[in-house]
Order: sequence, then structure tokens, then C-alpha cells
Amino acid sequence: MGMTVFGIILASQLIPSLLVASPDPASRWDLLYPKIRDGLAVREEALKEMRELEILLKRSYGRAENREGEEKSHFPLRGYTHHSIGGKGGEGYKPGGYDFFDGNRHKGHPGHDIFIQDKDQDGLDDRTGKPVEVLAMSSGVVVSVHSGWQPDAPIRGGNYLWVFNPGKGRYYYYAHLSHIQVRVAQWVSAGERLGTVGRTGLNAYPKRSPTHLHFSVFQSVNGYPQPIDPYPDLVRAYPK
Repeated sequence: MGMTVFGIILASQLIPSLLVASPDPASRWDLLYPKIRDGLAVREEALKEMRELEILLKRSYGRAENREGEEKSHFPLRGYTHHSIGGKGGEGYKPGGYDFFDGNRHKGHPGHDIFIQDKDQDGLDDRTGKPVEVLAMSSGVVVSVHSGWQPDAPIRGGNYLWVFNPGKGRYYYYAHLSHIQVRVAQWVSAGERLGTVGRTGLNAYPKRSPTHLHFSVFQSVNGYPQPIDPYPDLVRAYPK
């Protein structure tokens, strides 16, 4: 005999996992990261879930990467080169004291700020009068997207996104965007447009801050994202 209406309701209350399919690992990563970002996750539990999700991400998206073949790293801003990176010789990269699980309260500056020509701070390139495109430096799956940032929000990255490359075991972080045109669980190829540079984020929005993209790369060490300096790759990135 089939289940009664009461039986179905009871089952949905006791064992909802039987009625709701488990989400894609990229979507699960997207649900976990804001908890880490906002200091709402227990470190040990979050690390355990990160490790589990990384295995699933590699299993689910490894084939997509294999179809890409050998790729060239693309500079993450169209029309710009490594000469637009803040500091001299990549000195803006300061990972000291940084811990991924510190979230929005992390220390250090584990990445590079890439500045665009925008003296009037309208978010448009002074040379073209158009938004500057943010490009994927490496291929991977989008695992987190945050948009709709408002000036009263405390989120340091503003509108941001994370991309995970399953073959390299690396996470790529793009922050302070104006618009984002990719979605979670979407596969992106190196050089593909992700969105446009903006002035979103706690420290990027004030007038004292020139318009820029914050770009970071993290190498997974047993599921634990550790910052690495992408400056050498940015210098060699295509197009120059």
C-alpha cells in the first residue's frame, strides 16, 4: 500500500534527506563559506567539511578540467598587465598572520591589488569610459558568489567570487567587483569573463581607496586553503 498523507508529512519531518536531493558540492561550498566568513562556523567542523567537499569537487569536476587540455594563465583584468599591480615587485603580498578560517577578521593581505585607471572613481576605465572586465586567471568551478553588496555591509571583499581548480587543488579569489556574471557550480575557462571591477567592500568603497581588483590564490593542503604568492604567475600571464 502507498503512504498516507499523514505518513508523507511525518517522513518529511523525520527524514528530510530522503525527499530532498543532496546539493552539488559547489553549492554546498557556497553555503559553508559565508559561515566561515562571518565567524559562525566551528573551525574543526568547517575544516572537516572543506576536506569532504574538496574530494567531491575533484570527483565531480575533474573531467571538465581534463577536456580543457593545457591552459595558459590569463591576466585577471582585460587591457592591463602586471605593471598595474600595487607596490614594487609584488611587495603588496603580505600573508603574515593570515588564516582562512578567521574569515572576515583575518590578518595580513594574502593577495595583490590590481589598480585600474579611474581618477574620478566612477568604476569606469578613464581611457575607454567602459567597465574593466575581470577574467578567470585559471579554469575551474565557481564555488561561491556574493553580490548585492551595500556600503553599510561589513564584508571586506564586497562583491566577490571563488573559483576552484580541481587539478591544481587551488582556490582563486576575486574581490571588489561591480557586477558578477557567473553562478555557483558553473565551469569557467581561463580567460573567460567573470564580471567587472568595482568599488565594493569595506575598505575599497571609501574615496581614499583607488579602484582595484583584489586577487588571491590559495593552495589546498589537505583541504586547508593556504595563501600562495601568485605574483610570478601574474607577470607571465597571457596576454601581457
